[in-house]
Amino acid sequence: MTTSTVELHALTSASLGPDDSITLYENPYTALEKLQDANKGKEIESFGDVNRVDWRKYEPPAALRKAPTIKSQILLDIIFSSIENVKSRVKAEEKLQKEAAEEAERQTAKERQKAKGKEPYLPIIIPTQDSPAEPSSSSNINIRRKVAPCTASDFMMSGGNGLPAKAEKRRKFGLRNLFQRSPEGGETSAAGRSREALRQKLETKILSFDAKSADPKTQKAIAALRKSKLLKTVDADELVECVSCLDDIPTKDTVKVPCHSYCRDCFARLVSAAVQNEQQWPPKCCLNQIPFKIVLKNIPDDLKKTFHERSSEWEIPISERVYCYAPDCGIWIKPGKISLVKRQACCERNHITCTICRGQAHGNDDCPQDHGMNLTNLLAEEEGWKHCISCHALVEHKEACQHMTCRCGAEFCYVCGLRWRTCGCTMEQLRAIKEAADARREQRLLNEQADAEELRDILAQIEEFERQEALRLEAERLEQEKLEQERWRAVVEERLRLEDIRRQDVEIKYRQLRDILDSLHELQHVMADSKQEDDARDLATEAELEKKRLEEKHQAERKELDSLMMAKLKAREDQYEKEFAARMDLECQLEDEYLEQLREFWNGKDEGEEKIEASMQPLRQRMDSAYQSWQRWRDDQLAHYRERLEDERTAQEDFMYSSSKRLDAAHLDKETGLARRIVAEKEWIQEVMLERERLLGVMEIQETEDDADSLYGLELDA
Repeated sequence: MTTSTVELHALTSASLGPDDSITLYENPYTALEKLQDANKGKEIESFGDVNRVDWRKYEPPAALRKAPTIKSQILLDIIFSSIENVKSRVKAEEKLQKEAAEEAERQTAKERQKAKGKEPYLPIIIPTQDSPAEPSSSSNINIRRKVAPCTASDFMMSGGNGLPAKAEKRRKFGLRNLFQRSPEGGETSAAGRSREALRQKLETKILSFDAKSADPKTQKAIAALRKSKLLKTVDADELVECVSCLDDIPTKDTVKVPCHSYCRDCFARLVSAAVQNEQQWPPKCCLNQIPFKIVLKNIPDDLKKTFHERSSEWEIPISERVYCYAPDCGIWIKPGKISLVKRQACCERNHITCTICRGQAHGNDDCPQDHGMNLTNLLAEEEGWKHCISCHALVEHKEACQHMTCRCGAEFCYVCGLRWRTCGCTMEQLRAIKEAADARREQRLLNEQADAEELRDILAQIEEFERQEALRLEAERLEQEKLEQERWRAVVEERLRLEDIRRQDVEIKYRQLRDILDSLHELQHVMADSKQEDDARDLATEAELEKKRLEEKHQAERKELDSLMMAKLKAREDQYEKEFAARMDLECQLEDEYLEQLREFWNGKDEGEEKIEASMQPLRQRMDSAYQSWQRWRDDQLAHYRERLEDERTAQEDFMYSSSKRLDAAHLDKETGLARRIVAEKEWIQEVMLERERLLGVMEIQETEDDADSLYGLELDA
């Protein structure tokens, strides 16, 4: 009996779950908590004076871009460029304000850092090494007079031994400070080259220095330099990319030129191409000449020979080189194989080439293209000079007989030119030759004098002609200047008249443009006001529609809430009725089982029925008492459940009320935003219209003053 009652109470309590509540969209308690959390700590902002609106944060009204009555291209350009100009000016002002704020913030941070970094001034007395540990008062006074005051930080950095920390630091790290310059101050390119040259010189010295035989202090200094990365350590097994074939090769197998690295095969091909084509000489990388020392160190021996030959050949200017005349030979003839006296060059195959005409040598004859020798031979023939029969040198006779002895030792006759003592020429023939030469010389001098006199006459005539021509040109110039001045004066008067007419036309034109622009501004004002009124009307209509929709929604929710509440109460009562029926069935079963047990026990005994009835009476009383208790508990549960539903209904009503207030607040925000936007658009219209007036004025000034047909162009035309 007791166990069944406890199970029945547990079953009844389990039927009342925490989620057994009214739910339309969400739990109203949860919604209210969310609203309270969202509004917690949020103050109600007043919109303030709508006239204090930063119009720069708004977009210009669309009416400013509409010009339905404008056909002038000038006004159309001004209408659209004015808006962009105002936008650009606004962006520039915002940028300046931002930079000013950042600069002020930086200055504040610097001042704060400066104030934070200041150290107190502490006069520290530093005893010297020679002074005693506990000096007397008089010695202390002397020390205070001699020792300069320092800060506590300086004393701590010096280690308390009296040595200046900065001097010690400079002594240890002077070399590192030389190569590790701070980028704040910057340096010139010359300083950078000098510093790099010093670094390379230091690196070369240290690499050539035997560190093992040095003292420990030197080894420690070199190790510190390598650790600080001032010296470049080269790993022989490190891979480097060849700039030609792009293969990765060990550093020890590379050829390092001033700008890149090559593998040895690619470098040999580079040099081979250079020695085969003079256009690629000397060998270069990135237009930088490769030093010959690097080239000769990294090419094969057969290529070295060719490189030396090309170097010797191509170092001589091409106009001074001599090549063999033979078509099947054509090799370059070295300077040591060229005879400047004979004007001949001999190649390795013993072909003799004339150095004047670059053809085959002419033997003992002169080169036909030797113009100097041809002129010398003409002069020798006119003067009566003779050639030596041995060396063909020219010989002039001054005095004595016709017997001539050349500096080469050959003896010949000056009259006939044969070997001496092989002819019968006389002195009369020698005098005849000399007299003929003197006559030709005198005739040549007379001809030269006649030519010079004729030339002087021609020059005098030319000078007189030029003087007369200059006088004529001067007279024509003066007449032309007079006519030009008269023409210029007429042109000036005509241009002044045309300029006055043009300026009047420009003034009338821009007056008409201003009138059209003013009409457009009025139209745009009307369009903007109309648009703003339409927006306000649409906003009011939208507010009314949203309020109406929200009210209809709330009415529907209330109806649904009432029906749902009734359904939940009915469901709960049905549940309790089912529980009561189950309880009654259970109690009847228990009563029947107990009665059956009593009948079995009292069967055949005296007064069995009375005993049975007496035993059943307490059971029925207890069951009636339990039923009454359960009935009271059911009524209490139903009352609590109804109160809970009523509370949730009240919360839902509060939620509906808050949503109505939020809608009112949202519409108030929209109205305030619309009012602010209207004020900003009016300010935009004012600024854009002022910008248009300015642009129109600038264009009028430019067209008036800077026109190509104005008076300022008269000097250029003249």
